[in-house]
Amino acid sequence: MEPPTSTAPKKLKIRAYDCALSARKMREKLDKLLATAPVFNESWATGDLYMSARIGGMQQYGDILVQHVSQRPRNELTIEYRAGDEALVEAIAQGLAKDLTPKEPRLVPGKKRPVGLAFFFEMIQASPLRRQVLIADAVIEEAHEVAFDDYREIRSKLEFLSMVPRLSVLQRSLDERVQKDYQEATRVHAKPRYCLYQGKKVALRHRVKVISDLRDEHLGLHFAKISDNQILVGWVQPLASWDVGWGNSKGR
Repeated sequence: MEPPTSTAPKKLKIRAYDCALSARKMREKLDKLLATAPVFNESWATGDLYMSARIGGMQQYGDILVQHVSQRPRNELTIEYRAGDEALVEAIAQGLAKDLTPKEPRLVPGKKRPVGLAFFFEMIQASPLRRQVLIADAVIEEAHEVAFDDYREIRSKLEFLSMVPRLSVLQRSLDERVQKDYQEATRVHAKPRYCLYQGKKVALRHRVKVISDLRDEHLGLHFAKISDNQILVGWVQPLASWDVGWGNSKGR
């Protein structure tokens, strides 16, 4: 499959539609399409719920996330994907064409970026912050289905993490709140997540929690220090507000 020449193949894209189908009918038609269309011979779908399907494949540039939202007056269908997988997404759109009406995707207020945590982390990948904070592709893939939209708080936490490698010499002069955040970020956890970075398996032995100012939502960021002035965020997960322990740790 040849990627488009005008857009980087791993660039995130989104399509949005008004959908005349219920979630169940949409999933039935989608599963049938995946089972019969030759273009999907090397792809598969996961997800047990009717309203969401994640399509993966060895030849894809990333997962394709199809989400159905039941709402009035019309149901909505969105498809998030990488630009290099445009042909697969077009096959989905054509297969469901008689039940879909294209529309503009929702954007973050005041921004040109689509709503969604995956698009936020893609933006961070291209921002000046990337010189200190690297975002692994695994974060974007996982973020597709994470409902956390306090982007300001996430960015604030990432900016703090960018300073952590330099704060050790200043630790005793930091105020109490910053010291607490520093101790959380430098704590080493005994049972880390792992991610791939530049072909190598990296243990994500550090974790921080992001607490939304907008609603009762918490987000966990798993990361590793990979150089004297760089960290790698390799996994993201929603957390329950009462999940304080985060498993075992070794201390600093």
